[in-house]
Amino acid sequence: MDRDCASTYRRESTEKTVVQREGFEELFRRGYPRLVKTLCFITLDPELAADSAQEAFFQLHLHWDRISRYEDPTAWVYRIAVSRCTDHRRRLARLGRLLERLAGEQQQRDEVIWYPERAFMEALKGLPERQRVAAALHYVAGLSQQETAAAMHISEGAIKSHLSRARDKLQNKLEVES
Repeated sequence: MDRDCASTYRRESTEKTVVQREGFEELFRRGYPRLVKTLCFITLDPELAADSAQEAFFQLHLHWDRISRYEDPTAWVYRIAVSRCTDHRRRLARLGRLLERLAGEQQQRDEVIWYPERAFMEALKGLPERQRVAAALHYVAGLSQQETAAAMHISEGAIKSHLSRARDKLQNKLEVES
C-alpha cells in the first residue's frame, strides 16, 4: 500500500510539473514576440530588447512555481524586462561617462540600426521616458491600463496621466509634421 501511495504521489507530482511547464511554454510562445516588439519601441535597440525579453523569461522560468500563482504573470514579465532595459541603459551611461573622462572627449552615440514605423519612432523620441514606456506598453503591446500599471509598478492613475500627456504630445508632434 505504501508503494501505491508513493507511486500515486510521483504520478500526480509529474502531472503537475507537466501542466506548469505547458503553462510557461504557452505564455512564452504567446508573449515573447509582443514583449520584444514593445521593448524595441521603449529602448530603440532591437538587440537590447531581445536580450531583456530573454532575461525576463529566464527569470520567469526560474521562479515559475511562485509567479504562476500571480494574478497576472505577464505584467511581472514586462516589469522585469523593462527593468533589465533600464539597468542596461544605466550601465551604458556609467561606462560612457567613464570613457569620456578617460579619453577627454565625448564619445559619439551608436546609431540605431532598426527603424520600425519610423514616423512613430521619431514621435516617441520626444516623449519623456515614463510616457514613452507607458505608450509602448499600452498602444504597441496592447496591455490594458491596469496591466501597464502593473508592468511599470506604478498606480493606474499615474498611467492614465502618462498616457494622456503622451497622446497630447504625440498628437501635437504628428499634426505639426503633416
